[in-house]
Amino acid sequence: MSKKRKRASSLFILPIILIVIVCSYIIRYIYFSIDTEIIKYGAMESSFDTKGLIIRNEWVYNYNTDLQLKNKIPEGQRIPYGKKIVEIVKGEENIQDDLLTRVSKLEERIEEIEKSEANNPIFEKDIEKLNKNINNKIELIKNYSMEGDVHGLENLKSELSKDLYKKSLIVGNNSFAGKNLEQLKSEKTQLEELYSNNLDAVYAKTSGIVSYNLDGLEQSLNPINLNKISIEDVKRMIFPDEVGNKIEYQKGVKIVEDYTWYICCIFDEGQVKDLKEGSRISLLFKDRESQPINAKIKSISDPVNKEYLIIFEINEFVEDYYNVRLADVTVITCRHEGFMVSRSSIVDNDKQKGVFIIKKGIIKFVPAEIIATEDNKALIKNVESSDEDSDTVRYIIKVYDEVVKNTKKVKDNQRIM
Repeated sequence: MSKKRKRASSLFILPIILIVIVCSYIIRYIYFSIDTEIIKYGAMESSFDTKGLIIRNEWVYNYNTDLQLKNKIPEGQRIPYGKKIVEIVKGEENIQDDLLTRVSKLEERIEEIEKSEANNPIFEKDIEKLNKNINNKIELIKNYSMEGDVHGLENLKSELSKDLYKKSLIVGNNSFAGKNLEQLKSEKTQLEELYSNNLDAVYAKTSGIVSYNLDGLEQSLNPINLNKISIEDVKRMIFPDEVGNKIEYQKGVKIVEDYTWYICCIFDEGQVKDLKEGSRISLLFKDRESQPINAKIKSISDPVNKEYLIIFEINEFVEDYYNVRLADVTVITCRHEGFMVSRSSIVDNDKQKGVFIIKKGIIKFVPAEIIATEDNKALIKNVESSDEDSDTVRYIIKVYDEVVKNTKKVKDNQRIM
């Protein structure tokens, strides 16, 4: 009887023990669980968006809208100084085309005659004989000159003239082919002069990129006038609709120098406080966010109604921006790099900021310096060790370390399951 009671009590106690164990684990998970994250290397930037007015050196040639153009250099092509950009037709275009066709045919005929003369085998032996006689007489003339034989020298010169005349009858200007060739060349020259008289050729006065899109601001928005540009001038260009000032495009061609150019922007007091003349920053264009460019702050104006004009100098090429006058720009005033963690991971331990990192199952406090914060994220770095710490074991933060987020539930040197 007693054995049956012991067996029954044992069966009753075992489930209770299991329930207690399970409940303890549940309570421990709910109230004592540690939320962690993996440390990654990242960056934070201080930036703001604005509009910029682009200024650069631009050589301009204007022409009337009703003129016809020929042999244009393609839009966007880079050319050197002195290169012909375009031909402007002063007469009727069909006449010019006819002249070009006639010149082209004459060139073909001239080339044919010159080739036939060079490859004609009919008089080849005669030419060889004449060349040999001419060379021999030239040598004899040299010898007679040295010896002072005047009589022999006169006879040789007469014979040499006869040989040269015979040769000209075969292959020279006195031959039928030669006379025909001279006539064709003369006609070609006359047609080319007539063609040139009906054209104005435009040559590049500087090296750069060719553009046929003129906005009429090339002369006023020139680097020479940078010190004359005011805040009101820039605002009038950036916001033309607000002041009733619209860009009027003109007919012509220009060469855009792109090795040094400038962007003018308007800033308020809050944006300008961390900027200094001569310092370097980065700029991002709206459609090129992945390609930041370096810029130097050339000048910062005096404030007008709490607004500042800042001019940035750029020495980098930006593709397809030779025609852009107004640009949406992101100004990056500074960029920081370091270990990225949640802001909730940062704690104060003995009046020192840092994070709790799990090292081999033990929570360790690691001092850290906060570089920057943004929303719920913080950028940190290791604190430089001092001489006092040389005798103690010091932990440092590394990429892929596991950092504790809910810091209120842990303490330094705590062992976790």
